[in-house]
Amino acid sequence: MTYFAKWKNIFKLSFVALFLPGWASGIYAQEFKAQVTVDASQIPTSNLSVFKTLEKDWQSLINKTRWTDRVFEANERIECTFLLSVRKYENNRIEGELSISAFRPVYNSTYKTPLLLLSDKKIRFNYQEYQPLTFTDYQYENNLVSITAFYLYMILGYDFDSFKNGAGKPYFERAQKVAEMAAGAGAVGWDLEAAGKYSRRRWVQQALDENNVMFHTAFYNYHRRGLDFMADDTRKGKTGVAHALEQLGKLDRTRADLLLKLLFDAKSDEIVRIFSGGPRVPAQQHLPDLLTDLAPYYQAKWKRIK
Repeated sequence: MTYFAKWKNIFKLSFVALFLPGWASGIYAQEFKAQVTVDASQIPTSNLSVFKTLEKDWQSLINKTRWTDRVFEANERIECTFLLSVRKYENNRIEGELSISAFRPVYNSTYKTPLLLLSDKKIRFNYQEYQPLTFTDYQYENNLVSITAFYLYMILGYDFDSFKNGAGKPYFERAQKVAEMAAGAGAVGWDLEAAGKYSRRRWVQQALDENNVMFHTAFYNYHRRGLDFMADDTRKGKTGVAHALEQLGKLDRTRADLLLKLLFDAKSDEIVRIFSGGPRVPAQQHLPDLLTDLAPYYQAKWKRIK
């Protein structure tokens, strides 16, 4: 089965997993294929083993935990990277910046489109070498585990949304639950920041806001009715992407500012590449103005669209 066949066969696969759980677990892998890096080059310490241990155990937490009840074949695992740049380390307390990327394959091509490219500067957690890193549903363990679970559920939400309109909602709801538990436990970095500032909780709130349903529809159309047609019919693919961007223009910017910011952080270069060459489509004529309105911080890029 290909990555794209899982929606066509999801009910059949769920039936198999339900009645043959042992067989399914032997064939299907976990959801993520993550590469984790802990960069402690700025820390003046000879005890670097703690960071290597953290790196190994953190990657194991992501790749070996079952995050959903879905069945994923090995080649369907979501590719992502977690890079922690450590800024401070004292008394088992680690502070730094976390950069995350996640990708999705595009049908009939070797190209992988970025679902998310983001940086979180509010990473603080306590960690003692060889401390177990385990995730438990509906229970706060520690801040690193909560941060990890939150981002993985958001990635799952985006990935599922890109294949079926609205299919990511259950994972956004799980991410929100993780955020609420962490905030309730007083963990650092879970503040509900004001508009214009990045906030994990505000991001997931916007993802679940009923007023932002059009965002998920546009996200689905961008991928399934846009990018996935590009290899076989470039004109059709470009038209699909352009129409998806037009749908984003219908959003209330004040309620979806963070959704839009993160989307264009991931997609701006891709959008420029799509519309800077090849056959022109009627819908792209007004794209520079639309995109400037949606993401003025990338205005210089939008000027490259002809």
